[in-house]
Amino acid sequence: MKFLGGGERLCCDTIRALLSMGHDLTLLSETFDQQKTEDFFGYDGLFERVHLLNYPPNNRERHFGTSSHLIHHLRGQTRALNQSKHTEGQPFDLIFSTQDPGYIPDLSVPVLQWGYFPRYFPDFPPGSLLSLPLHEYYRRKISRIGLVLAISRYSKLNLDLKWSRPSALIYPACNMVRARVKRNLVVTVSRAIPAKRLELFWQVASLCPNYEFAMLLTQDPGLIEYSKSLSRGSPVNGRTIFNPQIETYHKFLGEARVYLHFMHGEHFGITIVEAMSAGCVPVVHDSGGPKEIINEETGFRWQSIEEVPEMVEAAMKSSPSSASRLRAEEFSFERFEKRLSEILSESHA
Repeated sequence: MKFLGGGERLCCDTIRALLSMGHDLTLLSETFDQQKTEDFFGYDGLFERVHLLNYPPNNRERHFGTSSHLIHHLRGQTRALNQSKHTEGQPFDLIFSTQDPGYIPDLSVPVLQWGYFPRYFPDFPPGSLLSLPLHEYYRRKISRIGLVLAISRYSKLNLDLKWSRPSALIYPACNMVRARVKRNLVVTVSRAIPAKRLELFWQVASLCPNYEFAMLLTQDPGLIEYSKSLSRGSPVNGRTIFNPQIETYHKFLGEARVYLHFMHGEHFGITIVEAMSAGCVPVVHDSGGPKEIINEETGFRWQSIEEVPEMVEAAMKSSPSSASRLRAEEFSFERFEKRLSEILSESHA
């Protein structure tokens, strides 16, 4: 929970939905800044309503999914669980994993797993003999999953192929953003990691000098210099906002006419939907989850970066878009909660 990305957001929305259904929740995680997380996502008081079972964070920087990182978390989980009242005759009924399956705690109860995209053996190249123990470890963890909740059809297709576990589709929830007086603003919102291909945003900005471009970045603690390099690379019509609070985030989406997204094979893309809820016209890469969100009535999908400036021009003319907002309503929190409730009822039938 120390990061503030889509997975953490989905964890918070899952907590909100389960609490609304009347479930008693315990959050097992590394120690994190609860207030910062609530402020960032706009969920005041959320963690006061759950039992927190935390363990100390890493003192050394270890990469996510590596053997050393997994060992640290699994040891921390074991210590925290051993101190929990649930080890004294009050067992948990269900594990709801919102993290990579390698981090599923070692408890003999059913597991529901949020499915983003299959990941294997990050320590070593594929086929390396050194990867075999990690391969077996992941195979064992994945075999424990009773149901995968895939966040898009794109994710489900790949998860079904790689994991071979029962799965269901449930799209993440969109918190609707109020449209404001629009200006000639193009915005993107992202965690600052290379996979998001954010350098392309400034490339487009340089080709569209008559418009303002704003990049709202959540900084990754392990990639601070990368985020700073993105900021330094902005053209004269571009600006960077680091770790924006919810009010700033809503202000920029509310005032923007166009939303740009560059990642190839994005698993879903909740910020795309939230921008659409504010009437922004999205321009996204023609791959992954965004293909399921955007059609010819609601935005533009590009295959070559050379197409994007022309699409930005067209999007400016059609914004604000009522079609985009109506499409965003199909991903409301109420629909998310209803779908999650249905799946839980079916799994316990």
